[in-house]
Amino acid sequence: MPVLSRVRTKLSGLASSLLSSLDATASRLAHVTLGLTLWPVLYAVALGSTAFILRHAGFVPLLDTNKVLTPDSYKMIAWVGVTLAVLAVFYGVAVPVARFRARRRGAPPPSGTGVVAGINGRLRPLLALPLLPALTFAGIERDSPKETFFLIALAAAVGGASAYAWLRPEGPFGPALPGEGDVADAPPPRRRLREGAAKVLAGLAVLALWVGYGGFFSRLSVINHHALNTRTIDLGIYDNIFYQSSHGHPLACSFVKAGYHGSAHFDPILVVLSPLYRLYPRAEFLLVLQAVWLGAGVVPVYLLARGRRVGRLGAVALAAMYALYPALHGANMYEFHSLTLVVPVMLWLLYFLEAGRFKSYWLMLLPVLLVREDVAILMCFVGLYAVLARRPRWTRLGWITILVSVVYFVVVKRFFMTSADVFNSGNKDAYSFAYYYDDLIPNHNGVGGMLISLLTNPIFILKTMLGEAKVLYLLTLFVPVAFLPLVARPGRVLLVWGLFFCLLASRGPVFSVHFQYSALIIPIVFAITPAALARLEDGPLVRAAGLDGARLRRALLFAAFVASLLVSWKFGGVLENTTFRGGFTPPARALGVKEAETYAWIREQVDKLPIGASVGLTQRTGAHAANRRAAYYYPEHLGVEWLFIDEAELKAPDLEKAKATFDLVARHDKLAIYHRKP
Repeated sequence: MPVLSRVRTKLSGLASSLLSSLDATASRLAHVTLGLTLWPVLYAVALGSTAFILRHAGFVPLLDTNKVLTPDSYKMIAWVGVTLAVLAVFYGVAVPVARFRARRRGAPPPSGTGVVAGINGRLRPLLALPLLPALTFAGIERDSPKETFFLIALAAAVGGASAYAWLRPEGPFGPALPGEGDVADAPPPRRRLREGAAKVLAGLAVLALWVGYGGFFSRLSVINHHALNTRTIDLGIYDNIFYQSSHGHPLACSFVKAGYHGSAHFDPILVVLSPLYRLYPRAEFLLVLQAVWLGAGVVPVYLLARGRRVGRLGAVALAAMYALYPALHGANMYEFHSLTLVVPVMLWLLYFLEAGRFKSYWLMLLPVLLVREDVAILMCFVGLYAVLARRPRWTRLGWITILVSVVYFVVVKRFFMTSADVFNSGNKDAYSFAYYYDDLIPNHNGVGGMLISLLTNPIFILKTMLGEAKVLYLLTLFVPVAFLPLVARPGRVLLVWGLFFCLLASRGPVFSVHFQYSALIIPIVFAITPAALARLEDGPLVRAAGLDGARLRRALLFAAFVASLLVSWKFGGVLENTTFRGGFTPPARALGVKEAETYAWIREQVDKLPIGASVGLTQRTGAHAANRRAAYYYPEHLGVEWLFIDEAELKAPDLEKAKATFDLVARHDKLAIYHRKP
């Protein structure tokens, strides 16, 4: 080989070796910089700034607008610097300690960068600290809900990543705890004792959630009712239905057209429950029944999670997330509605389906259908889910469910309701619900017009479904469960009816978590979340990323639990905030002296009204005197013997006519009792 060629070959080899060495050096430098500089600095900023805010709470409003004065900024920098120094000492001590412990075990000592990387993973929770003071900004959930959801999602993501770093692989009896060895070799009696204790503790925790939810929202609902925040429409209507049904007049209601609730909805489950009303025949009974009924949903949620290999602790966490769910609180606090009752019974039905208990499934189908006529449409999607799942015996169960639901819906509309139309239109004795979807029915031609819009104007449909208010509605529904239901295939088909029902509507309450319509979505969300976790645990993404599936499942559930806590704090009904409402108004959480006096006067006067007499009522008074056969909305119905009215709700001519026709019996501010003149 010529000398020049040998020189070129030699130089090429040296250059290649030098470049490889530089590549390796750059890679090591990047890892060292990231581990020894970037992460510690981020942790110092997070911990130092949060510690400063906790020590100087008055700075929170200034930080919100970044109007901190220069001297105070230097103080904050000093807090961050001190925190960084403390972390540096911590890292410096941790490395030799880790090496010393490894030598004592006879293992090769870890590298310094390896120890630092392990510490960095365990310190990830510190990154969430600045998010919590940010969420305390006054009214942030009202003034900037999108920012609030972003901060919550960020905190949940940090929580999930931190949980994955801290969790150990699962053993045969659930997650291994810090300091706990493998229990697989433990004697059988010890294993049985441990399993029995875990089962009892989980059962007690679920029972506590049920009692806590039922007790809290029973009390809050009753206080809200006594503060005169309930109305004839709808609590008075349902109170009258219970009274009449319990006295031998099924679904009769003197407030509605034809004196029969079938003019609006067919909900015979109210007739089934009406004998209980005789125990305490007042509206308060309905409010307590609804709260306890909804609280019972924690039991099937827990069982659904256990059926999908979610550990007992995780199943209890999911049940707690159900109890913290803002949409559940909104439906619960919007007076009383038959549709709200579908939540626990639908959860039980889906549990029996998932558990393969088909006899129980068919038995539970009856109360589900009895809740309200349109629940039969939701059951068609349950049947479709069973067909798509392709499990043994599920296909037949699915198409039979669809057939039974369709037949039930047609029979009820044809023979038990005052209108056979899907929207309840076309009959003077029926209440049409077509106005819920006015934007999609521009020519007011009912279901046909809506189908034309759906098939010919997809851009408008997307625009209708993705308006800002509806996006916020979706965030309130799915951020508390970390969007997990959306990956539950084929279970997510169960969401289709509820989402279409709410998102296609042009009437605001239908796509609001403060009303009862979310009851079509709530049970589905919690029924398919465990399936989503199972799918992610065994999915190809886990294998491709080299992750531990069991740890990922528990980390995702922890992230969802963090999100659930924070969303409930800012948007739910347990803690007071600026956004939560029960229907149109924030709930009253306590009675003032004046409010207590007003309610005491109401109870005294209503108890004096003859139970067989006809009474005219206005919106504010109706829910307090609807427990009688002849309760009517005034002034729509004039031929009554007594009036119990809020005079402020009547127009001047109607009030003058009432005063001319009736004698005043008692008055408290604008509330008045009148009796017809002889």
